[in-house]
Amino acid sequence: MSLAGNRATMQSGIGMIEVLVAIVIMVFAMFALISMQIVALRYQKTAHLRSMASQFSADLADRMRGNIRGAHDGAYNLSRQRYPALGDPAPSCPGPGSCTSQELAAKDIHEWRTGLGNAMVGGWGEIAGSVADGFTVKVYFLDMLAAADGATPVARNCQPTAADPVLHREVSCYAAVVSP
Repeated sequence: MSLAGNRATMQSGIGMIEVLVAIVIMVFAMFALISMQIVALRYQKTAHLRSMASQFSADLADRMRGNIRGAHDGAYNLSRQRYPALGDPAPSCPGPGSCTSQELAAKDIHEWRTGLGNAMVGGWGEIAGSVADGFTVKVYFLDMLAAADGATPVARNCQPTAADPVLHREVSCYAAVVSP
């Protein structure tokens, strides 16, 4: 008896089952990569918003340093601020030498809040404090990722004074203490 006849029935190469298993594994790996990319993009957006909030806080601190008399007089310490309170008319201040420190502070805050509203969705800010203790600057912005976490971002990041955490669940807050 010869074994030569049995060699024709032996398999050579890759079978269909092996190819199918390899394709299924590759598909799951691709879905995992896509999911990781989506999560990374979401967190990148939140990081970008927080970076912008930090820059706007520094901008207001620089404005206060430029108007130190207004900071000492309490012109930057606003009371009864509510989110979002944009739409107030811009304070008129015709020239650099013709403004009082109070008018310049009102103009600074208006321009700062207008910039926040234009740069960030739902952007708004509040400020309170004194020169001796430092000013607490809070920047509010819409952050859908933080709202999806289940916790209220405003209550988690700031003591809610201007934004109601029940009404504004998707609003995040960035707080910084600055000294002029």
